[in-house]
Amino acid sequence: MKLLSAYLAVIFIWSSTPLGIQFTLEGLDFYTSASLRMWGSAVLSLPMVYLLGQRLAFSAAALKSYLAGSVGVYGAMLCVYWGAAYIPSGLISVIYGLTPMLSGAIAYFWLREKELTPVRILALVIALSGLTLVVSGRISFDAMAWKGILGSFLSTLLFAFSGVWVKRINADVHPVVQTSGTLWVSSFFYLLTVPLFGFHWPEVWPLAAVAGLGYLILFGSLLAFLLYFYILRNLPTARVMLITLMAPVLALMWGFLLHDETLQSTTLSGVFLLLAGLSLYQWHRRFDLWVGQLLVRRPM
Repeated sequence: MKLLSAYLAVIFIWSSTPLGIQFTLEGLDFYTSASLRMWGSAVLSLPMVYLLGQRLAFSAAALKSYLAGSVGVYGAMLCVYWGAAYIPSGLISVIYGLTPMLSGAIAYFWLREKELTPVRILALVIALSGLTLVVSGRISFDAMAWKGILGSFLSTLLFAFSGVWVKRINADVHPVVQTSGTLWVSSFFYLLTVPLFGFHWPEVWPLAAVAGLGYLILFGSLLAFLLYFYILRNLPTARVMLITLMAPVLALMWGFLLHDETLQSTTLSGVFLLLAGLSLYQWHRRFDLWVGQLLVRRPM
């Protein structure tokens, strides 16, 4: 029961996070919103480390791992916050569904992992075709939507790259220590780049912005990480990756119900193709076997 509750909670949090970002942007600029979220999460991560009986590690490998993780927190979050003002929250979650595929492609070339089979390459092509439809459909409706799509895609790419880099370093630190160290390094980068982007403390805080920011700090950044690592330890990877299929569908529903977001038919077709490509990527083994048998039986 605990495992099921954690699994459902991660799906809910991941599907609602893009909407939470957009709520914070109703009263804050993208950089101030992202900075406050990460600084708040970093501060709260220290009691979490203590409560779980861990200590921050400061070895060379650990520091390098924190830096690698910050690519997915500082770089990726900066991009998605910048783009979130231009597209519906549901599309952000759909584009983030590309993460496992991009991670697999990066790991194939960088870590030499032999996971990029012909069927998975086909799945990647299908997903990118769907993304192309999403882009064309949304831009035909809103000429500025390219900013949101570009920001979300760059964010997904950086997030995937960060995960592969952390895996390559293999610092062997506890997940909660990795999370806290990454948040602190990322917060330092946000502090360094304040002169570049500017920090604007609003005179009046809209209720939506306060609620969105609080939700993202407590749930989107801290609880989601803890629950994700918990289910990752106790469930097969294939079942965990189902989250990347279910979260985008729920995100589209949250955007429709809570934020009056609508999607064009072309965009919906693209979303369907993207999710179909992701499904094929996740369950490729049976198709790989079928293709292999077909090639063996083919007469020479």
